[in-house]
Amino acid sequence: MNSIELLKNISFNLSSVAHCRVGEEWNYKNIISSFTRLYLVTEGKASIYIGEKRMDLKRGYLYLVPSFKHCSYLCEGNMEHYYATFNVQLPDNLSIYQLFKFKYELEAGAEHYEYFKKLYEINPNMALPAKDPRIYQRVNSKSWNHTIKDAQRSLTSSGLLYLLLSKFIGVSKMDMEKGGSSNILLTIKYIHSNLNEDLTVSQLAELSCLSVGHFSRRFKQLTQLTPLDYINKQRIEKAQLLLNTTSQLCAEIAETCGYKSNAYFCKIFKKYIGQSPGEYRNNSF
Repeated sequence: MNSIELLKNISFNLSSVAHCRVGEEWNYKNIISSFTRLYLVTEGKASIYIGEKRMDLKRGYLYLVPSFKHCSYLCEGNMEHYYATFNVQLPDNLSIYQLFKFKYELEAGAEHYEYFKKLYEINPNMALPAKDPRIYQRVNSKSWNHTIKDAQRSLTSSGLLYLLLSKFIGVSKMDMEKGGSSNILLTIKYIHSNLNEDLTVSQLAELSCLSVGHFSRRFKQLTQLTPLDYINKQRIEKAQLLLNTTSQLCAEIAETCGYKSNAYFCKIFKKYIGQSPGEYRNNSF
């Protein structure tokens, strides 16, 4: 299955949607959310920094902030906007942001206003409880009931999110048709399905039917990361999600994410995030 075919099996879990007005209080730094965020600015302006890249939010434009991206917010006046926060899911827990390059800004058409308006109308009372974007970390995805009406709303919401997100998708990051690429994708799926297990480069190379050296080089060509860096990145993102959305102890999260030593887990977490798991959780709250 190539990366384009994977999109046929995409699913969404909506966590919040609303239309609101923010002012100078919308000024937060170093936010790392486990949720994807979409904005449609209807009045005013503000700014978002994704890493070092500044985006000036303007009326009539759509903006995407992928999950697990470092970002900061700045509003020196006022801004009115629609927003939606949600999880994007692919088979085998693959990340859509690793498979494709994404645009962060698009000029909105009339249809995008209609999509957001409809999404808001069919999901009332799903605004965030506060304007602080750190609250995004603590909002669980919507759990739908099993009535026909709820199923219809869930399907319609997923369709609208797909229409809104699809315009941001750029070229594929991974050419799965080139020699050896399908084997690398197999190992990537294996990594995502077994993050709680011991994973070694030699084990993954054997799974892909390649030598350790060839596997490591091909893996980095496709993902821009070494196998070990990729494994740690996925484990740390999973840990962030658990720290944000559960009350599990850090030692329990470490084990769930494949770290047998809590001390080593804390060391790796701080290397990637810049703070300890406890500090990350406390700052999110």
